[in-house]
Amino acid sequence: MIRIMMADDNRDFVEMLSDYINGQPDMEIIGIGANGEDILQKLAFEAEDPPDVLLLDVIMPHLDGLGVLERLPELDLQPVPQIIMLTAFGQEHITQRAVELGAAYYMLNPFKLL
Repeated sequence: MIRIMMADDNRDFVEMLSDYINGQPDMEIIGIGANGEDILQKLAFEAEDPPDVLLLDVIMPHLDGLGVLERLPELDLQPVPQIIMLTAFGQEHITQRAVELGAAYYMLNPFKLL
């Protein structure tokens, strides 16, 4: 089972994506945060058994996705989740910084769920 946490401040998007992921036989959402601070707290709580995948919106209140990536090493998660960045803005310098900080994938939103 692929265990997923996600952080995004768009409630409608989170609900739609959660329903889709939870509908897959081999995936489950184990935590949702509305901002970067929320997801860091949830990750710290799950430090003994971190998620396999972390979906992060780039732009969020309180702490954005890049800020989460910068602070993620402080949690010393083992193993480190695969990180997928989600954003509506395709700015190259942000993409490059996300990859430098450990993001494995960068997806432009909106995207079509198959």
